[in-house]
Amino acid sequence: MDYINKAENLSQYLLTIINDILDLSRIEAGKLELEHKPFDLRDVAQKLDNMFRSTVEAKGVEFIIDMGQFENYCVIGDETRLCQVLINFMSNAQKFTSKGTISVTFSQMLYEKGKLDFMVKVHDTGIGIKAEFLDKIFLPFEQESTNITHKYGGSGLGMAITDKIVRIMGGTIVIDSLQGKGSDFTVFLSLPEADPEQAKKIPAKSGVQVSTEKFTYSGKRILLAEDNDINAEIVVDILTEEGAQVDVAKDGEEAVDKFSKSIEGYYDFILMDVQMPKLNGREAAMKIRQLDRSDAEQVCIFALSADAFVEDKRLSVEMGMDGHFPKPVDLNAMKKEIGMIINSKKGKNI
Repeated sequence: MDYINKAENLSQYLLTIINDILDLSRIEAGKLELEHKPFDLRDVAQKLDNMFRSTVEAKGVEFIIDMGQFENYCVIGDETRLCQVLINFMSNAQKFTSKGTISVTFSQMLYEKGKLDFMVKVHDTGIGIKAEFLDKIFLPFEQESTNITHKYGGSGLGMAITDKIVRIMGGTIVIDSLQGKGSDFTVFLSLPEADPEQAKKIPAKSGVQVSTEKFTYSGKRILLAEDNDINAEIVVDILTEEGAQVDVAKDGEEAVDKFSKSIEGYYDFILMDVQMPKLNGREAAMKIRQLDRSDAEQVCIFALSADAFVEDKRLSVEMGMDGHFPKPVDLNAMKKEIGMIINSKKGKNI
């Protein structure tokens, strides 16, 4: 078990590096597509709170989110990419701070009708950065020292990716750091404000209390669409070991056929590989959603794909799927997210 755990940890580290390299390559090739949709900056703050508060406070570090006064909290832009930038800042702050405070401050800088200039600053009281390294911090694969790498890990790609994303968004990153005292990472952005009609398009928070009961696969009936025999065998073994009943489809057409021939409400959810012959996973999901039966719109469909970019996840959701899990799949994370989504849907139907 010790060797297996070590192998798993190292493989996860390698996967992170590969994903970062692919993300950086895609950005440098001009393939990054920004969304232009209305979103609420207060929702961004809430996501950061949900992601980091428990782990930061578990270290004995105080965590503060300060949302300043804005003329309009609703702007138009790419919420996912802004979150990616701030998550990178927060991850570094959490990694390098063992005592004191980590804070996130949202501040309005300038408001003109139709446009909002604002900043978001992540402050920490961590180990800080050497002055001579600040000029290199946005270069790919640059680390402050081998000691930092050995102690804290990392590939040296996170800040390079973050800087490029912010530049594409038309913004700027400013870093102020003092070794031994802490760091401030601030992103400055100028985005169009969302008018009242556009703000109405922001998905409302349902207010549904999601069940805290531990989700289990036991007793669940699952349709798995996967054309790779080895991948299918592994997933089936894991799910059946936890008490699930799994039907396997070899391609998208067979998945649609199996679902359409099942009795209504038979399947609890569908796991759909994206790249399959005859009919790919996203097209199969659309066909299932269009079926004339009551459960066609309600059944949860989750994409399984080697495509791990933000744009790929968006496309899966746009094509009618409830989630997107990149391969190799983190089975524990997948189980947790599937449970949250299924419980949330049950809550909405009450």
